[in-house]
Amino acid sequence: MTKRQAIKYSILNSLLILIGVFILYKVWWTHDGAKYLGIIGYFIIAFGSFLLGVSLTRIIISTKTDFDFTTLSNPKKYQILKETIGFSKVKVINTIYCSLSLIIFGSTAYGLFTFLNKYEKEQLKNFGRLQKVRIYDIHYKGKGSRYAFFEFYLDGKKYTNDLDPKNYNVGDSATIIFSTHNTDIVKWADDFE
Repeated sequence: MTKRQAIKYSILNSLLILIGVFILYKVWWTHDGAKYLGIIGYFIIAFGSFLLGVSLTRIIISTKTDFDFTTLSNPKKYQILKETIGFSKVKVINTIYCSLSLIIFGSTAYGLFTFLNKYEKEQLKNFGRLQKVRIYDIHYKGKGSRYAFFEFYLDGKKYTNDLDPKNYNVGDSATIIFSTHNTDIVKWADDFE
């Protein structure tokens, strides 16, 4: 990979990370099977961060020998690279691309979680509506935690959601707050600041 190709791949890998972020944003508040798409989003972000780390390393490290992901992951090509540019320079390359990958992944994850929490609070603050609900079921979802299921209404349309049951039992009444602009954003009213 030449430096020109590394710049092109850096842009493509950045787009890959953005796709992963978009998937996570879309499924963050869902409570059904679509939430598992979030795992795919995490992997896309991690894979894109790794590839972006490699392409940025190619831009940063000046060497006449071309290297890319296949060079670094193929033992034969990796050995040829070591013999061509030396073990110490290969060690620097490995350190830089691993560090960049972790920094890119960590900063993307931190930024995304910060944004999602801020977005949720803003939605509930600006478009939140309180509603009393009755818990009609409490059960486990898969092998995970227990959830309290309830229904709420907005403009005559019924929505179903679930939250951590806290100390509630089936048949108990509770107050929720939900966003009228994004009905997937729901919290117990007493948990909202």
